[in-house]
Amino acid sequence: SAERNTLANEVEEEQALLASTQKRLDALDEAKANDALRVTSLENQIHFMSQLLKDKDATIDEQKRFLASDRDIRDLMGARDLYMAEVYDVGGNGKRKKPYGRVFYTKRKSLIFYAYDLDQQPGVKETSTFQAWGLHGPDRNAALNLGVMYIDNATNKRWVLRFDDPEALQRINAVFVTVEPNGGSSAPRGKQVLFAYLGEEPNHP
Repeated sequence: SAERNTLANEVEEEQALLASTQKRLDALDEAKANDALRVTSLENQIHFMSQLLKDKDATIDEQKRFLASDRDIRDLMGARDLYMAEVYDVGGNGKRKKPYGRVFYTKRKSLIFYAYDLDQQPGVKETSTFQAWGLHGPDRNAALNLGVMYIDNATNKRWVLRFDDPEALQRINAVFVTVEPNGGSSAPRGKQVLFAYLGEEPNHP
């Protein structure tokens, strides 16, 4: 009958509308998924570029410190009364052990102490501080605090101490390095890792 045909047509139209709506929903879901992928990709790119920028900044900072250190050494090479020495920790078998150091001492004027591989010592923790002390005589408790060594070349595992107090340098004839808690100590209490005697006569130029 006419009424049945009309009802059938309405059902077909509703089904067609439902199918069309479902297609639009599927398209929206696909677009949303693609947008999410693009956002994730962009976030990854931003993170990657940010890391590259941080690495570049770190490299530039390290190069600046390295150039500053080299400039210090070049300036020292022209100084009078300069004493230079390699400093090693020697084991009971007579063999050199890590760490080792290099001293540039302008008599009673300035001291630059480079130390390498300090963190290779057994038992050294990430929270440890490497602290330098000036000494005159056998009493470690009377040692002069020269300051905390800081790393100026991570690639070469190099630490440095710069000290240029002439009055203080006149009162010491040796320098040594100890492992102290984070932030340093008021007196040397930790393990001694390097020792350099400064009482030798200048050997450069």
